[in-house]
Amino acid sequence: MALDAVAPSSVCAAVSPSVSGRIDVSTMQSAPTAKAASLLKNLRRTPMSTGGRLTESRRILRSHIKRAIEDRGVPARLAERIARQLVFKFDTTALGDQSTWRAVGELLRREAERLQAQLSLVERQIVVALPKLSAKQIEDLLEELLASDPTIARTVLNVAFDAADPVTAGRRYLAEFHGVVEQFKAVDPGVARTLANATFMAHAPREKAMSHFKRFGDLMMRFHDDVEFVRTVARAAFRAPDPIEAAQAFIADYDGILAELTSTGVESNIARSLAGIASLSAEPISAARKLLQNFEGILALVQETHPWMARSIALSACRAAEPLRAARLYMNNYDTIVRVISEMDPRRAQSSPLRPFDRTILCVGQGAIWLSSKTRITDPLQAARSDPLRLRPQ
Repeated sequence: MALDAVAPSSVCAAVSPSVSGRIDVSTMQSAPTAKAASLLKNLRRTPMSTGGRLTESRRILRSHIKRAIEDRGVPARLAERIARQLVFKFDTTALGDQSTWRAVGELLRREAERLQAQLSLVERQIVVALPKLSAKQIEDLLEELLASDPTIARTVLNVAFDAADPVTAGRRYLAEFHGVVEQFKAVDPGVARTLANATFMAHAPREKAMSHFKRFGDLMMRFHDDVEFVRTVARAAFRAPDPIEAAQAFIADYDGILAELTSTGVESNIARSLAGIASLSAEPISAARKLLQNFEGILALVQETHPWMARSIALSACRAAEPLRAARLYMNNYDTIVRVISEMDPRRAQSSPLRPFDRTILCVGQGAIWLSSKTRITDPLQAARSDPLRLRPQ
């Protein structure tokens, strides 16, 4: 039986709370699966109940319902949330018996499996969402958000799950996001989306995050040409109790590191890159000194064989746990890709030693390649063989 295939005639019509405050579902069919579907449908019609004390008899009933649902393979926390809402929202006579509760568990298990398989939701999201929305409703909401803005849709969906009315909240959050982006587009569209996204990655209440946004944007506009640094600071700051104070602290550390490094003769662009990394460390100055030491050691190593790539590799490898080992891996990956491209296009190799690629191909990590802050190829060797044009400077 499909999860959402219960015909309107097989479930109760639109319902409203009774005088007692509980939902009147006296017209539901008695077949366990149909009754279970009706209970879930009507449970989701109203916001979750969060208050009130249960009598001893209803606490025992909740325990029985939870156990029956959980026995069908439903996560314990989800079974607990559903059982609690059923007991709060429905009269005892409407809740049926063990067969009904097992049917509820079976339907929930199918919905959870569907969300995992089709939307790749994790258990935490499912536990929060399914007491409020059916799997079909979640799919429809995500489809609506994707149609409006695929780059932020899943982030908005995730934070909307926490709201009492996820559908309304999701639409409002997306509208807020677009409104904030529009405010900053005139300054820098890339930074605007980065900062707007940070508010939705935050654990702070949405209203509080949005209230901090303008001040945070003003603080970070001086870094508009370093989107990676802005993104990193935004994510860290908006997880702090006071995002503005946290951002100001990061910037103060950044300025202090920059002043120290440039005073010792470090080139300003190198100093800025190292300061951006070190300013988020627990001990920023110590971290900056260590990064500089790593950078200089890697630079000396790489200049012997790859002088045109030395600074790029040194900046990427200096933060690794084993900097010199990482640098050797990057050089090896780089050489492999250049060799493959040379074999595929000998004319380019003969006319020029792949200079167009020298400053853009940087192989990092376990075979990953970064061409710019916006482009990542997870299998560079395969990319070089199948589509070398992808490796051109962006």
